[in-house]
Amino acid sequence: MASDDTDASSAPVTPPSADDASGYGLTLTLVAAVLLALAYYGVVAIEGTHELGGAIPDPFYFLAFAFLFVLELLNSRRLGALGVARALAFTAIYGALFVFAVEGGAYLWENPDAALEAYVGVTVFAVALVVSALGYVGYLAVVEADRGG
Repeated sequence: MASDDTDASSAPVTPPSADDASGYGLTLTLVAAVLLALAYYGVVAIEGTHELGGAIPDPFYFLAFAFLFVLELLNSRRLGALGVARALAFTAIYGALFVFAVEGGAYLWENPDAALEAYVGVTVFAVALVVSALGYVGYLAVVEADRGG
């Protein structure tokens, strides 16, 4: 017995298109790439002799977390629990990147050769750019699947 009704669970999910990307999302992707590249050096610093949270006083990290939360909450297209959950996830991801990036920036300030020798910093940034772009495309795929379901 054939039915003309399409079952929502069997509907094909279309991959995100270029039209799904927003200027805000692309900007955050580039910011994430820079933060990720600096965060790499933050991890290098922490594995070495530096201590996490040593670059700037802790209240500034908390201020950055608050700023990120408010930025995403006010920019969210959804209100309610889903908007708050999205803002919390955004704050956790970008906040962690920010903390490690500040530590990495302080490390590079003291040891610029870590990024300049043999142009290693260019390679680190290239990898960070690809990773952040893949993360954004993955996010768009999840949003598209949520719309289709």
